[in-house]
Amino acid sequence: MTVKKIKNYLQEYSYLKSIQSLLHWDMETMMPSGAIEDRAARLSYIQGKIHSHITAKEYKNLIKELESKKLRPLEKKLAKELRWDFDLYEALPEQHVKDLSHAQTIATHAWASARKDNDWKSFRPHLQKLIDLKRKETGFYKAKKPYDALIMLHDKEYSSDEINKLFGDLKTGLLELTKKVKKDKTFVKVKDLKGPFDIKAQKKLSAYAAALCGLPPEHSRLDISTHPFSINISPLDQRITTRYVKDNLDSLSSTMHEVGHALYEHNLPREWEGTPFQEAISLSVHESQSRFWENAIGRSREFCKFIHPKMKDLFPKAMKGVSAEELYQVFNKSVPGLIRVESSELYYNLHIIIRYEIEEMIFNQGMNSEDLPEVWNEKYKEYLGLTPKNYSVGPLQDSHWAGGAFGYFPTYTLGNLISGSLYHQMKNELPGFSKDIEKGKLNRISQYLKENIHSKGRSVNAKDLIGELDVKDYLSYLSEKFED
Repeated sequence: MTVKKIKNYLQEYSYLKSIQSLLHWDMETMMPSGAIEDRAARLSYIQGKIHSHITAKEYKNLIKELESKKLRPLEKKLAKELRWDFDLYEALPEQHVKDLSHAQTIATHAWASARKDNDWKSFRPHLQKLIDLKRKETGFYKAKKPYDALIMLHDKEYSSDEINKLFGDLKTGLLELTKKVKKDKTFVKVKDLKGPFDIKAQKKLSAYAAALCGLPPEHSRLDISTHPFSINISPLDQRITTRYVKDNLDSLSSTMHEVGHALYEHNLPREWEGTPFQEAISLSVHESQSRFWENAIGRSREFCKFIHPKMKDLFPKAMKGVSAEELYQVFNKSVPGLIRVESSELYYNLHIIIRYEIEEMIFNQGMNSEDLPEVWNEKYKEYLGLTPKNYSVGPLQDSHWAGGAFGYFPTYTLGNLISGSLYHQMKNELPGFSKDIEKGKLNRISQYLKENIHSKGRSVNAKDLIGELDVKDYLSYLSEKFED
């Protein structure tokens, strides 16, 4: 009975979150630029309403009532997750929540203009304000290190000490593998497909890929934004975006990435609306889904064989004389680059490690925004042998910091590690896994993810899915691809 009362109470929370998400989606895709101040005020108001609703005394008493009862295992897990969320919300003063929401909205808008104009100077004050607010926020939480307080907002299973160990092992393995790939040259010397690539044809390809992965068109939209993203309005209303450029076909991989996110949200259990059981386990597990579809499927040799005829039909000039095997090599071309979202799979995690180390310097060592570009350039030179020629391909390239999402970046690499384990699990548990991909029959793979991950919400942890996380499965997956 108490569980039912909690579900009824959290119905309003779910509706408020949907309104907030819809306002964010519109801001990124359709909102007129002159409306930013009004939108910031409204988003700040909605965030305040969410905060007051989820920290109300009535709700706190409901959680206490649930905790006082003799509970079955699933109810115990629900009570634990409800308590975790409540304590996080209650730790933050409502005014801080409103101030942060307003600053994030204004900064995101300022970032889009600054990135377009290569204008670090105009964006830096917005970034510093967010850094100051998030530093203040770390003081509201109990954490071993300030940065741990921000990491736990996105993934509470892994501390910075654990991440340091994982990232250190991964970096060692990646550097060894990149040396082998450079020496072999198969994935280095391959020539890119030569554009231009018709935008209408790219849109057709993206829509085709989204449907192929199982995202129902009647419950989703695919639009355009400066930075590709996925946002959940409700399980039956998924919004994803991509970016189309005539010079390349990165829209395909970004679409499949965002589809992975949307499928997770679409398949969460609807009977638990508003509760943690209708939420993803963590953003790391969320990223494992997007990276799995983008890379393990979308950049596989089998998928290239399947998609090859479709691409020849849509891009006859660019695909002339290009075999399926050559397309596979193009999709996996491995040379270091400056742009994270355009990075080859082999080098992608080095981009994340750079951002992770910078965030650690900001929140554990006190670095401020004025020093960020110089540190950024030093790390790119050290890890990738490249130096950004301007701010737009440097620290302005990502939207995350403009949105105040510090602590988010490590989830991309944690997600990659999880995806490597899931890849090996599926190969073992789904006979014909590779043949299904080659035939474009992805429904068994979609169903496996739905049954084993999506439909469980936060009733399980990442460790319940894959055990203790290490880098072996992921490095094995990469070796299988690049040393075959």
